Amino acid sequence: MSWRETTVRPSSIAEIVLGAPAGAVLVLAGLDGMALRQLIEQVKPTPASPRALFTRVSRARTTDGAIGQLIDQLAGTARRLWPIWFTDIDFSQCGPDALGQLAAHAIIRRVAAQMPDLQSAWAEAAVDLVLDQKSPRVRSVPAAVEVSQLSLTVSRHGLVLIVDAGHACEDSHPAAVVHALEWVAQLTQCAVVALFRDLPPHQPPFDRILYGARIVVLDEKAGGEPPEVPASAEAVWLAPWLGSPHPLSETEQRLEKALRADNELARLFGCNQVIETVYGLRPKVDFVWTAGRMVVELDGYGSHGNRAAFMYDRHRDYELMMSGYTVLRLANDEIAQDIGKAVEKIRDIVHLCRKRMS
Repeated sequence: MSWRETTVRPSSIAEIVLGAPAGAVLVLAGLDGMALRQLIEQVKPTPASPRALFTRVSRARTTDGAIGQLIDQLAGTARRLWPIWFTDIDFSQCGPDALGQLAAHAIIRRVAAQMPDLQSAWAEAAVDLVLDQKSPRVRSVPAAVEVSQLSLTVSRHGLVLIVDAGHACEDSHPAAVVHALEWVAQLTQCAVVALFRDLPPHQPPFDRILYGARIVVLDEKAGGEPPEVPASAEAVWLAPWLGSPHPLSETEQRLEKALRADNELARLFGCNQVIETVYGLRPKVDFVWTAGRMVVELDGYGSHGNRAAFMYDRHRDYELMMSGYTVLRLANDEIAQDIGKAVEKIRDIVHLCRKRMS
């Protein structure tokens, strides 16, 4: 049993994680979930890229309890991704009536012919549940089947489950968490990455997963370490995601829809784009008007409501402004409560940018 300390660039960390092999647990120490999420979100995905699903286990006293939480999170993610499953298969024309179910089942059969690992019977049952506004948990099948099939709905090109194992082990029975991670890796098609702020001791139960563990030393030139993720931030997040509103962010989807409906703003803004700054940071911004060099960032208190996050956001803003961008920050609550006012703020800054451009 051994591990090696590795100094890696941010792009290398993403490559290591997204290239993690199915069937094993990869341990990363030296960073938390938010830091890793920031790094992976800088990756430009291809149509065949694997996805990383950040998950969280809490108060698990048994292995079955930890596995149950992971399955629930996969099912919840699949439901929120609907009507787009299996990365790019569109079920939006399938309604909850009998004809809609028949159409969905026909799509499933076509997809299954291209995906040998997909079980048609499970997929048809899961689709029927979602069309009925229910969670796609087909409880009549073994847990291993549920995990592997739900992971395909999220990404048919590979799924990496990333678990904040340090937080989980503090809040749960460590052996239950470790055994659950091993179970998921060994009995499904998923790769598993266990995150620790500090490498755990080389003793039971951690010694079972420490072979090949890596201690990550972030490159200071890459902009320093992103803030620690607060406990109230999103428990589940899918990355990388570029070019469109994130399917797990209702706020992004709502603002993108409002902008698309506005005659003046409809064609200006792109979603979830990476910007190269003059100092080397590569932040992924929520919305950007490239020609006008304007950025709109959406802030939720859960992921931005601590001192470290506040400081990191201001450093991002500084680098963006030094790179010539005007930054407008809008609170998620503002989008939820008065979307019209938020759009008018964006319009005002657009007009200001146009004056400067002329």
